[in-house]
Amino acid sequence: MSRPPTVHSLHREHERADGMLRLHCNENPYGPPPGVIASATKELEGRCSTYPDSEVTALREALAEHVGVSTEMVAVGNGADELVLLITLASAGPGDTVVVTESTFPGYATSAAVAGATVRSVPLHRDRVSATALVEAVDDGARLVFVCNPHNPTGTVLSPAAVEEILTACERTGVVPVFDEAYMEFAGPGFDHALDAVRAGRRLLVLRTFSKAWGLAALRAGYAVGPADLVAGIVDARRALPFSVNRLAQQAALAALGSPDHIAEVYERTTRERERLCRTLTALEVSYVPSVTNFVMVKTPGNSTRFASRLADEHGILVRDLTPFGYPGHVRVTVGTAEDTDQFCQALGTLLASPRSHASSGHGLGAAHDVLPVPTLDPVAPEDLFNGYVGAHAVFALTRLGVWDRLAERPEHTVDELATKAGTDATGLMPLLRVVALLGYVELADGPTPTVILTGAGRELVRMRGFFTWGVGGYHEVLRGLSGLARGTSVFEQDVDRDGGMVAVGSGEVGRELMLPLEQEVLATVDFRTVADLGCGDATRLLRLCDGHPHRRGTGIEINQGACVQANKRVADAGLADRIDIVHGDVLAFSGRTFPEVDLVTSFLMMHDLFDATGDPEGVMRTLRRVFPEARRFLIGDTVAQDWEERRETLPMFSVGFELVHAFMDTPIMNRRTYEDAFAGAGLRVERREPLGAPSTWLWLLTTE
Repeated sequence: MSRPPTVHSLHREHERADGMLRLHCNENPYGPPPGVIASATKELEGRCSTYPDSEVTALREALAEHVGVSTEMVAVGNGADELVLLITLASAGPGDTVVVTESTFPGYATSAAVAGATVRSVPLHRDRVSATALVEAVDDGARLVFVCNPHNPTGTVLSPAAVEEILTACERTGVVPVFDEAYMEFAGPGFDHALDAVRAGRRLLVLRTFSKAWGLAALRAGYAVGPADLVAGIVDARRALPFSVNRLAQQAALAALGSPDHIAEVYERTTRERERLCRTLTALEVSYVPSVTNFVMVKTPGNSTRFASRLADEHGILVRDLTPFGYPGHVRVTVGTAEDTDQFCQALGTLLASPRSHASSGHGLGAAHDVLPVPTLDPVAPEDLFNGYVGAHAVFALTRLGVWDRLAERPEHTVDELATKAGTDATGLMPLLRVVALLGYVELADGPTPTVILTGAGRELVRMRGFFTWGVGGYHEVLRGLSGLARGTSVFEQDVDRDGGMVAVGSGEVGRELMLPLEQEVLATVDFRTVADLGCGDATRLLRLCDGHPHRRGTGIEINQGACVQANKRVADAGLADRIDIVHGDVLAFSGRTFPEVDLVTSFLMMHDLFDATGDPEGVMRTLRRVFPEARRFLIGDTVAQDWEERRETLPMFSVGFELVHAFMDTPIMNRRTYEDAFAGAGLRVERREPLGAPSTWLWLLTTE
């Protein structure tokens, strides 16, 4: 599974961060200006028992002078994060559209979801915010558009012409552009185009923060600058939390503004160290995106998740894996001190010299060459092999056209009926139908109105169609690129990638047809009040388990931001928002957070990804027991490695493809014994084990009793 970012994960204290080099949060290693900490300490000692100024008057006045605007044009928040939420709540709601760019800070989309607005994402162009794409989105109708500039995580910055293009389009359509400039101080004053526009009376909002260049990340203070009426809306939205900017943050930020030379010094030191880091990357022949910020997006040698994990485990260095941002094969590296740069570059050189794969820890077809003997089975005739390849694509095409669904509802249709439902005509549909007829899945009856009849074999094929969606639809590029992956001239997720949407759709089809009946049967025997579903997706399982059972509650944990938005919407539409919570996060990365109310944990077809994330299956299960301390049962379904050495009958569907693609994804597939050893090592007993529809796929009901 992919691991999209969460708002919490971007800012949490990493559970292993003590004693490690923190190059994952873009923190300023030089700290705040001299005297700021002493000023904040004095404020704490003298006025700890009194509330802070809810209007943040002194800081707003100082910021207004610092920026060159009037005080009513400045709002202060508990970091720029809070201001993103307040702006959205003040400006957008149900029926409105908020435009964001893909592959950036997730708080924009999360805030829009909280406000009930629709999120529209536009792609980057060559690692840059595309003014053209944003203008097109704005012209289609929107309320707000968030522009991260300089862009996180690519480090690129918009030109004056691009800023003007976005501003002009927003003024023409009445959309409010919000330029999030958290990293602008690192780019230098030559890029203050948005602030210049505010000073000129244009209609936009600009966000800045004290967390980055000013070195006050721990205290949380950010500010927005814009027209007085837009700022008033932010202030009104914040009245529910009048003291959100605490006294220490206000005093520290105010003191920091008294040292304007600090920013120039941080800019100079960061620029010098960033250039040195990039020169070393070039010397090591490691690609990167030129940056104007205090971080650099680096293309990793191989899998970026594995690279980040090895940096942490073997060298004590934390970097941000950008797979969750939609940049697989890349990490974001904070520009630190000269010593930090030396330490990172030395570790990078070591990793380049000693590439490592997890294959040796797996038991599937990607296992080490000397640990997996396989038999030579009865040969598949070459014509069957080739015709099967063609047939698989025909089956997938008919799935996408909805033909199998129609035939499953009623096994006999005219060709014209099917063509109309498929959005084509008989001429476009007939070649595909003829192929599957030759394969025995349908009968074609001639006559005045040609008819298609589903055969017995066709009915079984319809049950299995999800495998074709998963393989042909989801992994076509990977399978087509096997030669390059084998040579090492291509890297998964960099040069070739799967279609995650098709993988999810195919898995869902297999789940409904082959797995759901057993899941329901087993759950009918389990008494529970609160269930946590790991990788809850759009909350389908939670809704199924909680709807109609008023005593039940549910918690969905999902790392994909878009899935969380959809899950929250489905839960709200079902009227279950009071009983089902969706948590955006990675269950293995919760630092100290637990869910003591949960008595049942479910996980379907994702445990191999969790095992791969750490390489420690037993440790994963122990982590789950810690996160869910009162859970009495775990219901886990997953696909394991076949026992190929003992296999003598014909090949099953799915297993070879599943293990083959995961071999080149560097995701080890464990055998059943590894799973059950991990369960036992974590103190869980197998109460029930059942085959779960797909070959070599099992459903375990585990108990702590």
